[in-house]
Amino acid sequence: MPKFNSKFAFFEVVAEELSSEPSRVITRAGSRLGDEDDPLFDGLKAETHSSSSEDAIRAAVDWLDMHFRGKGSSLPFAYDSESGRFTALDVPYLQFIERMKGIRTIGKRSQQFELEVMEKLRGRVTGSLHRVGDPRTMMPKKAEFNAYLKTLGFTGNVLLGKDRDGGFDILWLLPLGSKPHRPIVSVQCKNGLYDMGEGAKSVNVGLMSLGLHGRLQATVHVPCVLYNDYLFPERVTPKPMNFVPLGLTDLSPLTVLLTAEAI
Repeated sequence: MPKFNSKFAFFEVVAEELSSEPSRVITRAGSRLGDEDDPLFDGLKAETHSSSSEDAIRAAVDWLDMHFRGKGSSLPFAYDSESGRFTALDVPYLQFIERMKGIRTIGKRSQQFELEVMEKLRGRVTGSLHRVGDPRTMMPKKAEFNAYLKTLGFTGNVLLGKDRDGGFDILWLLPLGSKPHRPIVSVQCKNGLYDMGEGAKSVNVGLMSLGLHGRLQATVHVPCVLYNDYLFPERVTPKPMNFVPLGLTDLSPLTVLLTAEAI
């Protein structure tokens, strides 16, 4: 299965450079992060079937543009292919990408990852978001946690035995229905690269906890796993999955708020 690809590695180069300087020329020779000894541009040329680094950059930007459009969003930077100049259009999102690169796979930064994910989700969704993962600054005790979840529609105690968060990181209550008859999306956060097996294990724990919701059947619960990574069709299995895999570009600001189609 394809791993973290060169187009997104280059995207992180652009994000890092534009986070501190909102407009700059980025070429193989001029980039602080992609000098002649860095394999990034060789990988970029191979992935885009380009003969030069300049052509590879143009092809990568075009591919990234289509990827972001597919997320209902837009590229957070502009690119002038004649001069090689990149200009930031969304500095906060580019800085977010830079921070996520800096904490990726660091276990002690999982709380930061969850909090930053929730903040970005807040810009894409409506309803209510609840970050309930461990460790918690508020309500660290089991009794407090169980009581809080009951305000969201759970009737049984979720934390039992050695449970710390019941397999929950972020719960999103959609703005439909009234509690407790209100659909819930469980977003499990993984501060690492895409791993289907790890995601499935996390989801299974959460599904057992969702079974303690008093008024919703399992089919009304939507489990998601959001990775500190970038996901696209070739990256994930074509087989049916028991969760929705998400990546960092699923947190980019929406430019298309709603589509409706009647056939």
